[in-house]
Amino acid sequence: MNIKIFFELRSWNLYRIMLGCAALSIMQAGPALAANTDTPTQPSASTPVALPDTQEFSLQDANGKPYRIFVAVPPGDAPPQGYGTLTLLDGNAYFATAAEAMRMIQTFPEFVQDGAKQQAQPVLVVGVAYPGDALFDGPRRSWDFLPPARNPEHIERLRGAEPGGADAFLAFLTETLRPALAARWPLRNDLHTLAGHSLGGYFTLHALANQPAAFQRYAAISPSTWWDDLRIATDLAQAPASQARVLLEVAEDEWPGYPDYSTVMLDGARAVRDTLTQKGPDAGTLRYREIPGADHMTTPVVSMPDIVRFATRP
Repeated sequence: MNIKIFFELRSWNLYRIMLGCAALSIMQAGPALAANTDTPTQPSASTPVALPDTQEFSLQDANGKPYRIFVAVPPGDAPPQGYGTLTLLDGNAYFATAAEAMRMIQTFPEFVQDGAKQQAQPVLVVGVAYPGDALFDGPRRSWDFLPPARNPEHIERLRGAEPGGADAFLAFLTETLRPALAARWPLRNDLHTLAGHSLGGYFTLHALANQPAAFQRYAAISPSTWWDDLRIATDLAQAPASQARVLLEVAEDEWPGYPDYSTVMLDGARAVRDTLTQKGPDAGTLRYREIPGADHMTTPVVSMPDIVRFATRP
């Protein structure tokens, strides 16, 4: 496998640009701020904050279960070749972060990859969410993200939720959601990325093992590899080699104060890394990172620039 495992330091160039933009905004705002010193102190009526260039529509799966679909569209005209997609699980929790990260990268699309200048490709951010405003829907995501358990003891760890719908959910993503997107925007056929965290990270690896052609790129962040006795490493080992690109990231200390849990998460991610590494030269590229200073609930935020870059690379 043409494996490249990257433990790379982050470039400061983007941060310099961001700081420069912030400073320029403050300078430009100065006269306006000074001019408004005599305005009344009575606050104006509040309105919800809206993310630019985003929209929402609803879909149902084959069994009538509803989903909220959030989409962030790059500014400007659609590219002649169509858009790529970044399908992000747990959209209620992570869509806004991904949309803003993508907007920043599309604003400054040039970057350096392997010593050469590259241009970020136009990609739709697609958040797959559940009804309501809660960050997570435990029962729905457990069913959608997990296959049936071989070890029934693991079902108890889901706190009353049931596993079993992973294959049906994957079919929803490819057979219902993607055509719905294609009816609204032109899509490429060669730039579809699936990204998930925790149980969503497990599902991402499950899709890679069982239907690798469904997406061309897979980003698994702090995946719950412990599920069903590290079953996912076995499934990946038994699956044929795939040309799909893989991004795998995990915190160095997933659960601070609970070293046993952290060890399980880190060992599981390393087992998946090693399994993919052993696939040989016919497999795709793996980017692996252990993140210092992060934990299980902050890895999605820390990893989001990597996910968006990964999804937009040529």
